[in-house]
Amino acid sequence: MEKTRFAIISELLQLSHGIRASLKVADGLACDESKDEAVRKEAYREIKRNLKAVPFYLSGIRDYIAEHDDRDLARQFVAMQNDTKRLHDLCSTFHPELKTEAYRSGIAYATMEVIGQYFFPGKDTDNGTAEARKPMTRAEVTDCIDTIRTAIRKCTAKADANKGKEDVGEEAYALLTPIGRNEIEAVKEYITNANDKDLARLFTEDFTKAAHLSVLFRVGNPQTQSAGIKMFHIAMTMGYIKRNVLHNGAPKPITVYKEETQSAFIGEGSTMGGAFTTTAQVPVLRLYQFLSTLTVQSGPDKGKPVLDGNAVSDKDFIRSVMRGDYSIIYPNGVKGKLRCVITLVSRAYFKDWKEYRKTAADSIGLTVESLAKYNVEKTFIAKLKELMPMIK
Repeated sequence: MEKTRFAIISELLQLSHGIRASLKVADGLACDESKDEAVRKEAYREIKRNLKAVPFYLSGIRDYIAEHDDRDLARQFVAMQNDTKRLHDLCSTFHPELKTEAYRSGIAYATMEVIGQYFFPGKDTDNGTAEARKPMTRAEVTDCIDTIRTAIRKCTAKADANKGKEDVGEEAYALLTPIGRNEIEAVKEYITNANDKDLARLFTEDFTKAAHLSVLFRVGNPQTQSAGIKMFHIAMTMGYIKRNVLHNGAPKPITVYKEETQSAFIGEGSTMGGAFTTTAQVPVLRLYQFLSTLTVQSGPDKGKPVLDGNAVSDKDFIRSVMRGDYSIIYPNGVKGKLRCVITLVSRAYFKDWKEYRKTAADSIGLTVESLAKYNVEKTFIAKLKELMPMIK
């Protein structure tokens, strides 16, 4: 069963508590080497207890962050890096009593380092917003897919030939150097938005091999782990494309809405059951990702995402936006910013934008006039315009 974001936050807190409590005990041991043997043994036992669940927490946290491309949780995870490194150094000095704990804290530190390099290559961990992603052309997407396929097939062949795991991991790291999280997300965005089934089939052909390599590279030196996280992200993206573009393994709904079988990028002039006609392509999935990853930087909602991605799925979001029904979205987000989004998007992308605004206002219990009242930062509107070029 997939863990919720709340469960991962809980595990992050428990991991943080375990590391800090162990560090406090280890510091005490290092500062007072005259402690008698019984006291030292009790301290060792406490550190062992605190760090026993570290492998379990690491696995769940790493996989969730990579699968959901969750920059905020990545930032919280990486924030433990200095304490974890110090704990590892202290545990190493108490060898062999804390041999296992030195290993566990070392793996935790290496994982945090890799997550940090992957999500924050410019060391911008204090920046609350993700950098803008440049959309790719079909040719660029094809090149990325070719690079990924080559890496997967070469590494699978070497792994099958019983080459050293770290050697294969290091080769995967080198082969995937041109492919970062932005490129992976851009491939996903293009295929989904364009509903390009040919590229979708090409991209997902090696899904099983990518998933296998992501597991193979879970443990190892930083380069091997980095390749593992990247491969995991690739495998999860393939899974998303299989479900949402190729519809593999997805049960047929009893009532089929047209938008559920189309792309998340709604084309110009499109209309669907209960939905409004558009005047240009609407990058709905991109808007969902933007709102669910952007956190408020000031005011009473500081630290909250503009849209709670746990409460509103991407499919619900697409359906709601195209129908002008914000009854699910509005209660699960920062209301002023959402009113701004509804107002600007309606005018830019919907043919009968006045009727769209009326429907949207009715769905959340507002008048059209009150819907258009919002007070947001100019930077927010600027980012929205970058994301949705039809907004003037």
